[in-house]
Amino acid sequence: MLNGLWWLPSLLVFGTAALAVILGARALRSRQRTRGIDPVSTRAALEQSAGVELVRVDDLLSAAEDEVEFARAQFGDRAAVGLASAVQSGREQLREAFHLHQQLHDAVPDSDSQRRRWSERIVELCGAISQGLTTEMTQLDGRRSIERSAPEQLSELERGIAATRAEVAEAEATLDRLSETYAPATYSRVESAPAHATESLSAAQSALAIARQKLAAREPAAEALDSAAQELRAARHAIESVSRTASGLDSSSAELATVVAQTRRAVSDAAAQRDAATLPESADEISRALDVATATIALVTDRRQLPDPLARLDELRDAVSRLDAALATARSQQQRIDNAREALRGALFSARSHLDVASGFIEDNRGRVGADARTRLAEAERQLALANAADDPVEALDTARRVSRLAQDADALARYDAGPRTAPLKRSAG
Repeated sequence: MLNGLWWLPSLLVFGTAALAVILGARALRSRQRTRGIDPVSTRAALEQSAGVELVRVDDLLSAAEDEVEFARAQFGDRAAVGLASAVQSGREQLREAFHLHQQLHDAVPDSDSQRRRWSERIVELCGAISQGLTTEMTQLDGRRSIERSAPEQLSELERGIAATRAEVAEAEATLDRLSETYAPATYSRVESAPAHATESLSAAQSALAIARQKLAAREPAAEALDSAAQELRAARHAIESVSRTASGLDSSSAELATVVAQTRRAVSDAAAQRDAATLPESADEISRALDVATATIALVTDRRQLPDPLARLDELRDAVSRLDAALATARSQQQRIDNAREALRGALFSARSHLDVASGFIEDNRGRVGADARTRLAEAERQLALANAADDPVEALDTARRVSRLAQDADALARYDAGPRTAPLKRSAG
């Protein structure tokens, strides 16, 4: 960490994001009034507008969340209370909007009036979020314009760049360890992170040189300082993505060892139930599932290839699911509940892991990911909350597995939206 040095104000970045949302919405309403067109006159246009507003407001909320940290670092916790409250309220409203958007795109038929009402509600929620955030961010920007000190920022950025540059070697060492431990596909997304960080740090250094020149000439240097701060944040994000990836892989690897042991116990128990089964067809069904589970254990513990622990977890859980189905006719309801409770922890881990992967990719490629991927991500988060709150472990287990599928769908849609430029750590334009 850099003792908060990179939490520098970015009026240019976040002010522009807020202004774009506000002016875009106002321009749309103005054009509609000028033409005499009802803003919700056509259902298709309204649904399209709702999706656009969801993306815009989601991006604005992310910018505002960062702005809360900037305000706390610069002015103290009290100054950020208003914006933090607006962000929290906005996230609650956005969850409702994403849920409505999910209903618009699920397989359940809806009436025209329902679809129109839901779309209108999405637009209404997005407008309320934008207004609340803009009010708070404008107040902070006014204070920042008065209290900001360009020479002090320049010194802090110089220290931040030096400290971050020292961490590039640590990230490279971490990647070397990953290359010896895990399959290349598991860390390929962050393999170029040190290079991206170095590139961003060089750009930040160049921006600081421009800022020094402007300060020496007594010219405004805010734009150059904002550019340097943005590049420093990009470098920090690149470095931190390596440690996040390593932590996730190490956790998945440890979880895999635990699940292998659990599955072996389940296989032993299933073999005993097969031998005690009174119906030949039940015994045959259990035997087939046991063969699959045994083969899967051998596959996921094979050390001849570097593993993808999350993929191996999925394969193992599929085999366990088949074994559970085969045992359903041969075990009591209490046994089924006990086994579901044991499997739930692992299913929730996989669900959270898939959710983290999808969330991380969408966050890294936020400018290129549309509403459908974000909606599935929001639905997966909602379903995860239901799984955590469920009293019935069987129901919770099914919900957790549904979360994994939704998160995988969100990840696939996000990667499709991002197209061939899927390097999330690519430096943003200064």
